[in-house]
Amino acid sequence: MINVGAVPPGARRAVTSRVDDDDTLRIEWPEPDDGKIVLRHAETGREHEGTDLTGLTAGTWTVWKHGEPVATDDPGFSLDGLLAYAGRSRGREVRSVRTAEGTLAVLVREVEPYVEVIKVRPEDGVIAVEGLIAYGEPLGGEHPAGLVAAARKGPETTGAGTVTGRRFAGSVAIEPMVAGQARRRVFWDLFAEIRGVRLPLAARLDDVTDKKSRVRFPAQRVGHVRVRPYFTDSDSLAVACTIEEENA
Repeated sequence: MINVGAVPPGARRAVTSRVDDDDTLRIEWPEPDDGKIVLRHAETGREHEGTDLTGLTAGTWTVWKHGEPVATDDPGFSLDGLLAYAGRSRGREVRSVRTAEGTLAVLVREVEPYVEVIKVRPEDGVIAVEGLIAYGEPLGGEHPAGLVAAARKGPETTGAGTVTGRRFAGSVAIEPMVAGQARRRVFWDLFAEIRGVRLPLAARLDDVTDKKSRVRFPAQRVGHVRVRPYFTDSDSLAVACTIEEENA
């Protein structure tokens, strides 16, 4: 949650709030209320009237009604809704959020296509990933794709995959990732390669914070090298290959 100001006494309270696929803010009220909605940019003070959010600049916009910020107990989170929203090709994302003070706000940020990770299976000498294309064009039918592992300072290796509509599935073998490893730890970033374009793999639509320390995948081993997928500080999916001490 974000800090934008305290809830004033007597503020109007929204039951739920969502941003539809067409960038329209939908608010449910406990009782009918025909007051006008005004959005105010938290940094610039610029105002926007109405619930059509098309064209809003990036940043946090507080939601006002009857001259007061709108209060809410709803976090504004719906994974199904966010997955559906990300199913359209677009260059910016608009979300309704509940601030730390309990007021309603709209968060606008620029986005680029990537693959939203749904499942990770590290087993049998491979890392398999399933996900959905977010903010990019879905493909009709089934098409070949690749799962690319790129060392941050070194080589690359690619495994096979497929993409059907928005759904991506692929796997990459871990043995080529550890072959000839000399440094104690090597990090690899993962990408879906679709029609020559590389899309990062990440998990950014759910409400899990601090994935790097809270989400832990099983490790595999090739000789003395431990191979474990993990989420980075930016919620991207990566792999750490670590040479273990023989007596560890």
